[in-house]
Amino acid sequence: MADTLSCQFKASIHWYFQESLDLAFVLDAAKLEYDRSLADGTGVDQADKVWHDARTLAAGASEDLDLNALANVIFGSTVTINLAKVKGLLIVNLATVAGEDLIVGGAAAQPFSAWLGASGDRVRVPADSCLLATNRKSGWAVVNGVGDTLRIANVGTGPISYKIAVVGTS
Repeated sequence: MADTLSCQFKASIHWYFQESLDLAFVLDAAKLEYDRSLADGTGVDQADKVWHDARTLAAGASEDLDLNALANVIFGSTVTINLAKVKGLLIVNLATVAGEDLIVGGAAAQPFSAWLGASGDRVRVPADSCLLATNRKSGWAVVNGVGDTLRIANVGTGPISYKIAVVGTS
């Protein structure tokens, strides 16, 4: 039985900024939006694999996600997702206290760093915040045994729950 995937990446910032003057006011109301879709497949503007999970890390703990062996339970069966390219990554830090941050990237061995630039690069995702990274056209290559490990680290003082979704191609 064949499977199909359709996916949509959305992000937006809306603002309403008003400054009062002596006899009038100045208003800046606008928005910046990103809204793109991916069709099923492995080419440009396409994806055929998705992995998602809700996870919790203890204080000071980290975990390494192997993008070539992401286990997921779907309809009661364990399925392993093997990605050749990542087209999108969303991480939502569910912590609500300032300082309970996640660090993404910087795995000690086989770091997936194509989306960052260099193997030691990392991104901080503060409490009650998210990280959305997309590369719809070509995707970021996942190189088995070389560049396939995505590290998530808790640098806070308490446990941090987070949600993650990775969209890519086989």
